[in-house]
Amino acid sequence: MTVTNSTTPSHKGKEWIEGWDPEGPDWDKALAWRTLWVTTFSLTLCFIAWFLVSAIAPVLNDLGFDLTKSQLYWLTAMPGLAGGLLRLVWMFLPPVLGTRKLVTVTTILLLVPFIGWALAVQHPETPFGVLILLALFAGIGNFGVSVVQIATPWIVGIMLLGGAFATTIGGSQETINAATGATRTVWYQNAGYAWGPLTIIGAIAAWIRLKSVPMQVRGVRDQLDIFRNKHTWMMTLLYVITFGAFSGFAAVFALIISNVYGTSVFGEDGIRPLQYAFLGALVGSAARILAGPISDRVGGARVTLLSCFDV
Repeated sequence: MTVTNSTTPSHKGKEWIEGWDPEGPDWDKALAWRTLWVTTFSLTLCFIAWFLVSAIAPVLNDLGFDLTKSQLYWLTAMPGLAGGLLRLVWMFLPPVLGTRKLVTVTTILLLVPFIGWALAVQHPETPFGVLILLALFAGIGNFGVSVVQIATPWIVGIMLLGGAFATTIGGSQETINAATGATRTVWYQNAGYAWGPLTIIGAIAAWIRLKSVPMQVRGVRDQLDIFRNKHTWMMTLLYVITFGAFSGFAAVFALIISNVYGTSVFGEDGIRPLQYAFLGALVGSAARILAGPISDRVGGARVTLLSCFDV
């Protein structure tokens, strides 16, 4: 955010950097690398939370829920909708809270969808409204979107903790193949609980290791000037066409496979949707990384135009 005015918030304390000049000779490269790793770790957890629902929704009915296809699609759509809307809120917070507090608080909030879904999947009687609310909280948060879809089918098949801990996090569940009647023992709460310790580590790392950049702000009304700029709307449209399409289709990929081919998630025959759910997110995430250096060479406008045609 580029802002300049005399209404500078009071930035005091060791967490605030005295000056921010990444092009200057005295720039702290160690701090820059530390910030990169901590924020990347936190951002990956954010994307994991964002796509957690897409890895859970296809199996909910196999766990005893009675949700319609429309309700399942709404569940997978909510994190993206919430994430998009919350960006409008978060953009005003960095100058006020600072990087350290903002990243820490955001990371801690990820515990809500992680623990919430871990509890919900163990209770098929959970109302649809509660599931929608949990899906909205998942929008708080790029390979992370693929990580959660790759890891979920593996971690739900093992008991993470035994003894007294097993009672605390809940017992196993039985998934039933509607076609064959075959059952499989799973611990689907692991899909949420597995990321809890990493979330706590990420929050602690952000609080201890990050610094905040002082900014001069002009107030909310002045910052809304961007909405009167035609380029804002042009870039928003392009973003919806490219990243919006990628994230949306990647989120519902497993559900589409299941609904089109009529296969059970854990069936012994046919396609198992969760085995392929990660591919859309993985390809999209990798493409974003590869497109960076290509854009530097041939120009971002050309790469963006090509991306739109691909969609």
